[in-house]
Amino acid sequence: MSDEEVVLQSPLLYRVLRGRDGALSIEVLVGGIVQFEVRVLLNDEETASFAKEGRAFADRMAQAIMADPPFDGRSVRWPVL
Repeated sequence: MSDEEVVLQSPLLYRVLRGRDGALSIEVLVGGIVQFEVRVLLNDEETASFAKEGRAFADRMAQAIMADPPFDGRSVRWPVL
């Protein structure tokens, strides 16, 4: 059983998760021939934007992460299971 709740799953190959502590993160599938997932913990401003805009905000953030997977050093590579 996972400690995370899937808040939003998108056909754009990402999902927004809520941890046990209530913190939100976004997990995005990135890459071309070699694909992997990266995860970014949303900061307070991003969490507020997600609460206000929902999927539209998450779509923009996922696209920004796909374009730059290191995401200014904020992303963590996550194993694909």
